[in-house]
Amino acid sequence: MITALGVIFIPVSLWFWQQPGRLLMLILLGSVFGAAAVIVIGGYGVLPPLVPTALFIGFFLLNLVLGTHYTAESIVLRVLAPFILVVIGAIVSSFIMPRLFEDEILVWPQKLSGFIVLTPLAPNAGNYTQDMYLLADAGLTVTAAFYLTRTGFNRRRLLDAYFASGILAVVIALWQFAGTTVHVWYPADFFLSNPGWSLLSDEKIGSLIRINGPFSEPSALAGYLCGSVSAAAWVIFNGDKAILPRILLVSGLAVILLCTATTGYVTLAIMSVPLLLYTLIAASPATRKRVAAGFAIATAITVICLVTVPAVAPGVAHEAGVIVNATLNKQESSSYVDRTTADIDSLNEMRESYGLGVGWGSNRSSSLGPGLCASVGIWGILGLLWFIASLMLHVRKAHRLATSPEQRLVMHGCSAAILGEFTSAMVSGPTLSSPDFYVLLALLIATAARVRYDAKTARASLSHGAIARQMAYGPPPSLKG
Repeated sequence: MITALGVIFIPVSLWFWQQPGRLLMLILLGSVFGAAAVIVIGGYGVLPPLVPTALFIGFFLLNLVLGTHYTAESIVLRVLAPFILVVIGAIVSSFIMPRLFEDEILVWPQKLSGFIVLTPLAPNAGNYTQDMYLLADAGLTVTAAFYLTRTGFNRRRLLDAYFASGILAVVIALWQFAGTTVHVWYPADFFLSNPGWSLLSDEKIGSLIRINGPFSEPSALAGYLCGSVSAAAWVIFNGDKAILPRILLVSGLAVILLCTATTGYVTLAIMSVPLLLYTLIAASPATRKRVAAGFAIATAITVICLVTVPAVAPGVAHEAGVIVNATLNKQESSSYVDRTTADIDSLNEMRESYGLGVGWGSNRSSSLGPGLCASVGIWGILGLLWFIASLMLHVRKAHRLATSPEQRLVMHGCSAAILGEFTSAMVSGPTLSSPDFYVLLALLIATAARVRYDAKTARASLSHGAIARQMAYGPPPSLKG
């Protein structure tokens, strides 16, 4: 069955099937609708970004068969090699490990039904569904990283599409907030149409209904916006004067506060630490001034609110106090205990499988780190660390060679967004399966690869020019006999 969103999104995606750049923008846009489906098949919903993802990968493969090649292919392939190896290993593990350790290890299944209990490890549908998501995300990363190195593509426009998508998420969340407070019409069924998700759209703290926007729960909304806000803040601190990141930064922070998700608060606190350290140690004087000004403005606004709100709006102050108490006492809540238990059990699964893991899709944790440990074991973690080190070295070289401010801003924005979404998943997210993360990862790799390729080409051109001049005019006087 095609949903109401699918009636709009599928024809638009098909219309742009021959325009890969537009398809990548649609993937970023579709990732905003994290709890929606475009097609419902049985009890499963097809996520909106999977439609343009399939079209983009298909278009890329068709051009590959026809002999199309892209700039800096060798550089991209070297950076992605560890990632590709881990993906292949994860898919192989989904077939081997559930059979190797069948009935010997207790796991939390991917799809909970009936009583929520640990179940004996066995091959299940979760292995196949998670393999499909992994193949889609990995295929998108690899194909987009190659495609985005092409000459003439405006990589900054793709980053702006990410900022626009973040603003769309903010607008939907504020629409929901207006619906719960002043009873403005809000089409919840349109945004929450995926039957495969557990939807938590009516949670309360005090008398305030928590907002989740187009996502399944408030923490998912906060996690998404933490990536968007991090990217917006970092490009602004590095001198970007565009309007989109400024709108997103202010409105995104407001929505993160309104959704009352501990995930958002903790992620922002964690993200501020490396920001301050980098600013103090390695940032330029201009960047330091911008960061100092940003923190000074945020501190001033906080102080003004703390002083004036209790006097002007005591009801709002009371609700804020309830939210603060709930956040500080999070460790005493049953949900925190359940999440912590799932993470501890996931780490135990890695130990009980002798570090090999129980197989991709066999277990569901509360946080990304324990989930990866349980699924791919020590070998997978080492492979991902290899990939992260390779990516950091790749981007660092590109930053030193970049001559265009736009290239630097794209790398800054993508790096901050990836770090923000990764941090929120480490705090409270079982997976990193949203396609927007992988588009940004591909954009970062491709932009850095293009910078390195152009620098290498320029050096080779200068060298050939020097040799040509020497052959034309002879050796310098000092070398003549």
